[in-house]
Amino acid sequence: MSYELLLVRHGKAEERSADKNDVLRELTDKGKDEFADFLTIIKDDLETDKEVSVWTSPLTRARQTADILTDNLDLNDAEEKDFIANGDFDALVEDIKQQDTNTRVVCVGHEPSLGYWIEELTGSEYSFKKGGMALVQLNETDPSKGKLIWDNNPKADRKE
Repeated sequence: MSYELLLVRHGKAEERSADKNDVLRELTDKGKDEFADFLTIIKDDLETDKEVSVWTSPLTRARQTADILTDNLDLNDAEEKDFIANGDFDALVEDIKQQDTNTRVVCVGHEPSLGYWIEELTGSEYSFKKGGMALVQLNETDPSKGKLIWDNNPKADRKE
């Protein structure tokens, strides 16, 4: 068995503003709805026999995205991890190593950190759309390396 890492970028959020602290920016109503609809469409793709741990950045928009994800997929509440907000790849790998190898870790976070993490893991550049996801199978003996096995985003699965 080997670890899996599902990286999830938060849904569409309020625009940046000098009037609001970036940490407190929330998902828009449209962002909440699009992400929930997307999860309904791809729910079967997200099923796993592995134990699932959900981690989230403490920033409001990521926390809200994680809540939608855990509610829609009947998962335990997400645990906040500061290293997701600040993009600390080494801390990510160290926390993954503390998990059983038969675990899927779900990290809800932000660009550009998530794209950087995919590049560190796979050697390939990657950019996340809002609400997008990428699943990486991690090397069992070295979870700092892995292979991208699946990705998707709300716009790709939108039914017109």
